[in-house]
Amino acid sequence: MFKNLAIRGGKPIVSNPIRRPSPIGKDEIAAGVRVLRSGVLSRAGRGREVLKFEVNFAKYCDVQYAVTTTSGTTALHTALEAIGVCRGDEVIVPALTFVSSASVILQQNARPVFADVDPDTFCLDVSDFKKKITPKTKAVIVVHLYGNPANMRDIIRIAKKHEISVVEDCAQAHGAIYNRHRVGTLGDIGCFSFYQTKNMTCGEGGMVITNKKKLYEACKSIVDHGLIDGYLQGYNYNRLGHNYHMTELQAAIGLAQLKKLNRLNNQRRRNAVLYKKLLSDTPLRFQRETHLGSSVYYGLTALLPEKFISKRDWFIEAVRAENVEINNLYPHALSRTELFRKYNSVKLPVAENVSARLFNCYTNPGITKYYIHATSRAIKKVLSNL
Repeated sequence: MFKNLAIRGGKPIVSNPIRRPSPIGKDEIAAGVRVLRSGVLSRAGRGREVLKFEVNFAKYCDVQYAVTTTSGTTALHTALEAIGVCRGDEVIVPALTFVSSASVILQQNARPVFADVDPDTFCLDVSDFKKKITPKTKAVIVVHLYGNPANMRDIIRIAKKHEISVVEDCAQAHGAIYNRHRVGTLGDIGCFSFYQTKNMTCGEGGMVITNKKKLYEACKSIVDHGLIDGYLQGYNYNRLGHNYHMTELQAAIGLAQLKKLNRLNNQRRRNAVLYKKLLSDTPLRFQRETHLGSSVYYGLTALLPEKFISKRDWFIEAVRAENVEINNLYPHALSRTELFRKYNSVKLPVAENVSARLFNCYTNPGITKYYIHATSRAIKKVLSNL
């Protein structure tokens, strides 16, 4: 049965592993060289790249304010501090997401309350979100998972009714659209990551955006040690802050990436469409785009059939043995990990089921049609032997 699978000694689909190309091109290299030659690597050293990045990113998102940070995680942490999350508060977060979406809640000495996800979109389930609200609920962190916008219309309606702040985790959704608006602009505050794998990158880095001046001013102070009015020479502080400064080098690379973000996202979408076409005759089920939303396909996420739920990890190993790459984000519901079990006493059946069956295909803009065809052939080959 397994004689033709590479994992069992058979010939792989591809002779040698296909490498995904670097997201860094001539424009990013030129921007980095320009900053290095200037000798100014930080905003405190009179640099202008960070400020320019903030202004241009805010303009791209059609929002008034933007503040850079060191990562998507610190962007989320900054956002929670700015809205006033503190000890005794509860923050609702979907159970299927990266650890940062919930770990920043613990950093504020608050309690993460996990909600289930929608079985089709894999984003926050609106009905379960509503059930999890208590008098202690301060905020909800809405994750636009794998680049797919969540159901913001209903989430915001419920949040307003209960006077809950809405934080958008857009770490995988730069440029995604919901009801004609960029994600990150629909709630009270939006957070982005510029990590190596994201839709746009500067290696590490993050951004917080908002239309609320008070939140903007709080974020500016939080990322800069609690400085008053951004006046560095004043050395005066009125809150506990952090050193979450982005460097000039990161900002310059981010600016170069921002200029081509729409083009890169369009290529991701085309890559996802091709995967779906090539795999349309398989029993796989793909993440569905949210009504009113348009995904930017950080990755193309698929579910194995229920009958193969116990074989998912083996399936991924077998596909990789064919010398192609697929990923697994995220293999467990976050509520079931060791760190968070004590905060979650109820089962979240959809998140637990989906996380046990999902895998992700790479949609990176630089991959070729050959890469997508080879990956699809490998997936079909392994599926036929499950």
